[in-house]
Amino acid sequence: MLWPFELHRSYHRRNDIHARFGGQQQGGISTPANAPGIFIFTGHGAGHVGYQDVFEADGSFRYTGQGQLGDMQMISGNRAICDHVQNGKDLLLFQQTKKGGPVRFEGLYVCGGWEMEQQPDMNGQPRQAIVFTLVPQNGLSIEAEDLAAEAPTDLPLAELKRRALKAALAPTAASSRVALANVRARSKAVRDYVLARAAGLCEACRSPAPFLTSSGQPYLEAHHIHKLSDGGPDHPASVAALCPNCHRQAHFGADQAILNNKLLERVRAPFEKASEAKMGREKNAI
Repeated sequence: MLWPFELHRSYHRRNDIHARFGGQQQGGISTPANAPGIFIFTGHGAGHVGYQDVFEADGSFRYTGQGQLGDMQMISGNRAICDHVQNGKDLLLFQQTKKGGPVRFEGLYVCGGWEMEQQPDMNGQPRQAIVFTLVPQNGLSIEAEDLAAEAPTDLPLAELKRRALKAALAPTAASSRVALANVRARSKAVRDYVLARAAGLCEACRSPAPFLTSSGQPYLEAHHIHKLSDGGPDHPASVAALCPNCHRQAHFGADQAILNNKLLERVRAPFEKASEAKMGREKNAI
């Protein structure tokens, strides 16, 4: 799915977001059942009901979870944020600047971890609040220069896949600094596997990579299939290795929706077959 929202553009929450994608129209966390995303809202009035959200200097966003009274629990919307990568859900952040006003799209984020922090609830009573560290996905892109300088990995494909799947598991409690490092490490682990899986061939047109980097690697780009801009849930079943031409086509081509759907089917097939095989073994063992 390609999200229609433009960075820093304002939208009417009910008409432009929920009428099209569903999800709860009240509260800070909206989890539409039939859309591959979770909508997070912050801004006007948040501090008055016990929520303390803040953009950090490093670009990350500390977002207080769901629950107005008493200690917060890792359930409902909080669990949805924590598990969004392995569930294939994007995190879309919107900020409201005035009561009843439009919400401004702040971008796509990924959850790197969370902490328990003492904050007042809506009655001013101290309680343990869940505070997520959300990292902007546009800050996770690995530039072509970085790829060219990296030495090719000599790990077998199965090991790279194991590391990528492990990296895509739900984050655990972590300081904001550790959370940021975790997200970057996860992005690299998934990218390393996806490029190795492609074996030098574009996963869209199946043509060889257009050139070799200075370190001898076939040059392909990691494409996150769900959205119009780079970034997205760093799960190997949602990322494809593309030549630069197909990568641009996947973002800007007239047939981008068709191409992305085909890519999603192609990269998910091995994981679906593995899941079916596992279920068959479990059934036979009963």
